[in-house]
Amino acid sequence: MRHGWLLGLFLAGCSSERSRDSVRPDGPRDSSSPEAPPPDSTTTPWQLGPTTTGPLSSRSSAADLRSHYGAQNVEPARIELGEGETAPGTVLYPGDSRRRLEIIWRDAVAQQRPARIILRGPRSQWQVGRGISLGTSLQDLERLNGRPFTLAGFGWDYAGVIISWNGGSLEKPLAGIKLYLDPGPAQNESAPYSQVIGDRDYSSSLPAMQQLNPRVAQIFVDFE
Repeated sequence: MRHGWLLGLFLAGCSSERSRDSVRPDGPRDSSSPEAPPPDSTTTPWQLGPTTTGPLSSRSSAADLRSHYGAQNVEPARIELGEGETAPGTVLYPGDSRRRLEIIWRDAVAQQRPARIILRGPRSQWQVGRGISLGTSLQDLERLNGRPFTLAGFGWDYAGVIISWNGGSLEKPLAGIKLYLDPGPAQNESAPYSQVIGDRDYSSSLPAMQQLNPRVAQIFVDFE
């Protein structure tokens, strides 16, 4: 595989600007893509981002999470990094798929200072940017961005990751945040899917992408 990520390399790279290769963070993608309402710009307590404040900020610790969310909702876990690699981390709301998130710590021993927050699955209460969440569609992202964007093809390790917002309105609000889109397993044998697969970059405006209209299935929030 072209990208062999190690945890040390990941932690060292969180504070630097990512190139095309390094913007493709590791991790398996959930292939479920149910219907979801269009995103909006409402700011909520469920907002995530590299510069947000509160219990989930760049200065947070597992102790802070237990104090704010309740000890019963915070559990240590091995977090998948991809390619068979895992790292020690913390899961918030492990029994609630709509509120669940995973955290990899910069200081894994003291469980302090998040390096990355991960959302996976079909839906979530957590949001990034302008009301974007798991289940937000490609067409809704285009509308919010004000122009087409560029994403990787499907059917490989970094399938559907958004490579560039092409100078659109989401470029700044989603700085430090990576979205993975997935059309869902029901589309895997379709003609449009076969036109946008593999380790290549594709425009969201392509007819095949518009027909598939994939949805956000995974979100990475990287902290500096």
